[in-house]
Amino acid sequence: MGANPGKPQGLLASADQHNMPLMAILDPIEALRRVPFFAVLPAEELDALARHCGVRRLAKDEMLFAEGDPCDGLLVVQAGAIKVFKMADTGREQILAIDRAGSTVSELPVFDGGTYPASAAALEDSTLLFLPKRDVLDLCTRNSEVALAIIKTLASRFRYMTSLVEELSLKEVSHRLARFLRDRALAFGVRTRRGIEFPLEETNQEIGAEIGTVRDLVSRNLRRFVDRGIIKLERRKVIVLDMAELESQIAGTKRAGTSERP
Repeated sequence: MGANPGKPQGLLASADQHNMPLMAILDPIEALRRVPFFAVLPAEELDALARHCGVRRLAKDEMLFAEGDPCDGLLVVQAGAIKVFKMADTGREQILAIDRAGSTVSELPVFDGGTYPASAAALEDSTLLFLPKRDVLDLCTRNSEVALAIIKTLASRFRYMTSLVEELSLKEVSHRLARFLRDRALAFGVRTRRGIEFPLEETNQEIGAEIGTVRDLVSRNLRRFVDRGIIKLERRKVIVLDMAELESQIAGTKRAGTSERP
């Protein structure tokens, strides 16, 4: 078994090893409770599960696993953010998911016995809980509610991936970028007199990796949105001036300029 996550000195030792500052993290039980298929468990079972968890800390940009690596157990984000991605031979990256506190990371190989189908790395300093595969599978065998919740989670992942394939293969870059901005505005935006404001920490290259295009096309389409009065860009901040027009870009009823594909 891994280190007991209930002992703070274990986290301190791991932080010193990476020369990383300590971060605010979820209590292990709370992190597990946020996982849909563990949320059905009573408090005493969650507590027992937490005691079986090891802890792994990653510095920003550190790899969690590479595509093709064997999977030994379930990973749950306790703090920070993990990107799951595919990398082309050309070096171009496509982000498949960004998992934050309370999310599992690429759980599929825990259940099908295969290797990791994609790679994962820390977008920021992160802490993860590790639960051995044997413990997860034993829990599924004993508890049908957990097994059904896992099926629902995997089905949700499949629906998301189907939607992602549609976005990447059938939608213009302007549509994908508009959706990215709309989703950020809904999740993190604050309504002000100027519009809906939200922080944007990613570079254009990182945005491109998430929506399946290249940096230059992200820059070009952002400028078109600005020129049309849909958004305003400030340092590390976006202000949505016209949400209805942004929505129309997603629907494809209007375009910010000439059609372009990556």
